Amino acid sequence: MDRLNQVIKMVQRGLYVYPIVPNGKQPIKDYSYLKASQDIALIKRWFMDEPNINIGLNLAKSNLIVVDIDNHNNDLQAPLQSLSNLGYNLPSDYVERTQSGGLHYYFRSNKPVKPTRKTKFIDGVDLLSDFVVSSPSNNYKVLNGATLDDIPQAPNWIIKALDNRAMPTDKMEDNHYSYKKYYTGYLLDEIVKGVDSGNRNNWIASIFGKLLRAGTEPKNAYNLIQLINDNYVSPPLETKELDTVVTSILKRFINE
Repeated sequence: MDRLNQVIKMVQRGLYVYPIVPNGKQPIKDYSYLKASQDIALIKRWFMDEPNINIGLNLAKSNLIVVDIDNHNNDLQAPLQSLSNLGYNLPSDYVERTQSGGLHYYFRSNKPVKPTRKTKFIDGVDLLSDFVVSSPSNNYKVLNGATLDDIPQAPNWIIKALDNRAMPTDKMEDNHYSYKKYYTGYLLDEIVKGVDSGNRNNWIASIFGKLLRAGTEPKNAYNLIQLINDNYVSPPLETKELDTVVTSILKRFINE
């Protein structure tokens, strides 16, 4: 089955898709995951304009959740073992290998999913319910002949974690103290780690959204994001561009 027909089959099964630049992760100009569609005629035009496009999924609209296992250290077993040690199982038979060699474990939700993501749930593990690059994108492959019918219901721990009601209780490798690490600690670590020029807008949007969801007053969150942009984004976004990102996230937060 060619890639176009694979995508058509996906939308016929209820998934919402959007076009991504070939071999990349960024949406094609004038598109985003918020414009994901099930319009088959439109999807055919995407492939006519650029046959090698990658495909993104709007996970929330598709009622899907992805557990992203990073391969940054060429060691997939370490994060999987850490999850297992915490009692967090991944009972999914629908797994995709990503372009970077990581793994995407797919799950369904039997109730509406809010578009969000929890990066660094633990080291090497992100929880996604907003968007993801998916097979049949270039260099993304479904493993072991799995089909969409093999996607199971998400375990409760994933739902709770995305709703900020559950956090891992493990200690970081460099945390030699007896206290547990919670949401604020992970968020601060993510901020201090910063971001380079390749993903600044998405990173700023994610951090600002997390500040708001943590209960920070919007005015205070804006003041913080300015400091974060100046100190932990390389190079910093221009003020106008930063304000555009912040305004977009604030509008979405208000409408949730």
